[in-house]
Amino acid sequence: MSRLLNILRARKEVKTAHLMSRGDLLKLQERRWRDMARYALDVSPFYRRHLAGIDVERCRFTDIPPLTKELLVAHWDEIVPDPRLRRAELEEFLSDPGNWGTLYHGRWMVSMTSGTTGAALAIPHDLAAVDWGHASQNLRNSASPHSSRQPSLFRRRLRAAAFITATAPSISGALYATRPWIGALFCQYHRINVTAPWEEILAEVQRIQPDVMMGYASLFGRLAQAQLSGELKLHPSPERGCIWAGGDAVTPGIRDLCRRAFGIDPFSMYGCGETLSIARQWRGMRHLVCHDDVMVFEAVDAQDQPVPEGVLSDHALATPLLNKALPLLRYRINDRVKMGPVDAEWPFQTITQIHGRSTMTYVFRTPERHVFVGTRFLFVMEHRMDVAAYQFRQTAPDAVECILIPQPGADEALLLRELPAAMQHSLQEGGCPGVKTSARVVPQLQPDPRTGKVEQNVPLRDEMA
Repeated sequence: MSRLLNILRARKEVKTAHLMSRGDLLKLQERRWRDMARYALDVSPFYRRHLAGIDVERCRFTDIPPLTKELLVAHWDEIVPDPRLRRAELEEFLSDPGNWGTLYHGRWMVSMTSGTTGAALAIPHDLAAVDWGHASQNLRNSASPHSSRQPSLFRRRLRAAAFITATAPSISGALYATRPWIGALFCQYHRINVTAPWEEILAEVQRIQPDVMMGYASLFGRLAQAQLSGELKLHPSPERGCIWAGGDAVTPGIRDLCRRAFGIDPFSMYGCGETLSIARQWRGMRHLVCHDDVMVFEAVDAQDQPVPEGVLSDHALATPLLNKALPLLRYRINDRVKMGPVDAEWPFQTITQIHGRSTMTYVFRTPERHVFVGTRFLFVMEHRMDVAAYQFRQTAPDAVECILIPQPGADEALLLRELPAAMQHSLQEGGCPGVKTSARVVPQLQPDPRTGKVEQNVPLRDEMA
């Protein structure tokens, strides 16, 4: 009963927040970050040192020093408030696949981060914070906060296919396993293992005939190709059906494929294992919209200073405002983002661009050693509508290629001329002369067998040492 009351409370407060003025929402946000800062000081010896000399009752938010993953790893046991949340105990719990998707001590959802930005971590989330996320997902689903509502109990429940990583204790698997009864009120959830053989994935999707699909953007590019080729025959409703894509970028090519294959424009989701959802797109939205009531999200430069709207950040800082299992104040996320204005209908700020992990780096030797940030390659593809899917892959210490799937009817010869030249220009701008570039067309891009995701940058791992 207490869990049902918690989701009802979350639903009420989420709806109250998205009906606020921008000014009132910022006041709510400030109350919540100051509450979290007080809580961190109360429970954490690390934060008492980290915030020494700072009066959290009067300081500006930007006076709080950022928290890096390195600091989190080094001081984990001084940051978490409950002795049962020690890092070693959490990792031992997740070492047993039988525990994946189950509640830790009946009160925490626990999952492992991917490790793309350093050490993989077992992250605990209060169920209360998870419920707020479910409430946001169910309530924020239309162009206006005044027309946003939960699905009706009197209509056929939507069939939802959640593509999860079943070979690791992932956040996707945990979210759809620990609180299934909440979503089941409005949807029939089906979990599909994204790391299964492709033929099995296609067969399961064909059997379920989902109205809603949630998973990696790169996966939906492949499913759209299968639909267009006749391997898959889905009939989603343009009015009720939707595609939620996250974990990698919804490129112009993937978006166009989904429109042609399913008659649906995919929506983007943005988050990470440490913070859960940061922002997402919904009906009527052109860009992602931040959950400013439950998160403070900052686009900053290399010195952790705010960058103006429309300027690409060096990285970002995220402060979840509800998860007291792991208090994170201005936690560094190595994503490069551009912030936009506050949405015209909702009281939330927009994100106009996300350019992946700034730590996805290549080391080239020509023979001089050069370090190149992989997000620069993404700018090469930012507006190309003639490429359905792509991957940049380092093939030698002094060479990199782009493997790609063209859109139907695209001029392949033109692509194979233009892309290597554009890559050369990007490398030159990034201070990496002398690197050989090439491009080739492939029938399919192969996902990482561990995660099921098609990585967009693949450096030589032994060069990173």
